[in-house]
Amino acid sequence: MSASASLKHDIATQLLESDLMFSRGFLGSVLADQGNSVIPVFCMNNYLSLFIHESHRTLKVIDPQRAALLAYSHEAVIEKARHSVKLFDGSKVGHAGVLGDFTAIIAAGRERFLNNTWFPPARVLETDLGEWRYRGRLVTTTQVASFFMGIPTIATSDIPVVGRTLMAVAEAQARFVDLVTESLPWHGSSFMTAMSFGELKSRDRRSGRYFKRLFDPALSDELTASLSAFQCSLNFLDVMLSADQTAASAETMLKLRFITLYHVLSSLTELKAEYGSKLSSASLGLLDAILSHQSSVTIMHADGRGFRNTLVHYTPEERVVPRLSLSLPYYGLIEEYYPAHDFTTLSQELGEHTTRVAMLLDEWAQN
Repeated sequence: MSASASLKHDIATQLLESDLMFSRGFLGSVLADQGNSVIPVFCMNNYLSLFIHESHRTLKVIDPQRAALLAYSHEAVIEKARHSVKLFDGSKVGHAGVLGDFTAIIAAGRERFLNNTWFPPARVLETDLGEWRYRGRLVTTTQVASFFMGIPTIATSDIPVVGRTLMAVAEAQARFVDLVTESLPWHGSSFMTAMSFGELKSRDRRSGRYFKRLFDPALSDELTASLSAFQCSLNFLDVMLSADQTAASAETMLKLRFITLYHVLSSLTELKAEYGSKLSSASLGLLDAILSHQSSVTIMHADGRGFRNTLVHYTPEERVVPRLSLSLPYYGLIEEYYPAHDFTTLSQELGEHTTRVAMLLDEWAQN
């Protein structure tokens, strides 16, 4: 093996082990406190699925013998959940596929939970959408959770049953993570240990009425639900995951903020191009405030996709490897793609922009 290939493999191994150690702390908290874990799992599962799917895929290339020992169950669900991280950017489905997923999710919820009351005039009180807010910020809904979990539909009254299903998936994820990280030093607890679960509030709504008051009345229910997914992703990072201040989590926190912002910004750009002519001036103003901000421009510059691909797929691009080193902070990757930054300054900018875009989406939702 050449020195370049060896370095690529070493960096990929350390990057994926860092993510899986982060996952180990979270899954340990989930299995230790199952009563409080369902909503955090809704919020975190697509990222866990991304880590597991991509790390196994990478190990098949760089260490096939090790990968063969790490096969995991629920593979189809985990792969679908992994792709949901891309939002509108999925090369296989794109934004039309995402809207199709939400069409099916919304229809299934309405069919199951509406028009069931024996007294017809009371049916106006029926609900088909559950939402959860942490410290007042929307972090998930039943529809968003279904999309990010990679399962057909989730509804409020299903929570106990769904919780057991999710725990089965979490146990499969935990076995994979434990096998990969069993020889690594323990990094400590997850963000869940700092959460105040009493501040996690739920509410049931009738989506057909509720969606008309969100974002922009010109948007279809499916587009409104997808924007809620963008909003939930950023709020989760901003008000829940940010509670993890441990140094060992810093690399994964940078990754999650970057890839989420990257895909939200790319998806909003596509939404504006496709539907902008139908939007109100207020909606366009908020979109422009997000997309034209210098931090958005920085994240989405020409080399941003190469950095995103390295974060997601772990293996560095061949062209940058000669300037990388195991002894450099974050292996020198930041300086290759963002020469004006180092790990500390880019982490700070991503944290601040996550808050900024999350708050602007919250404002738009209430516009």
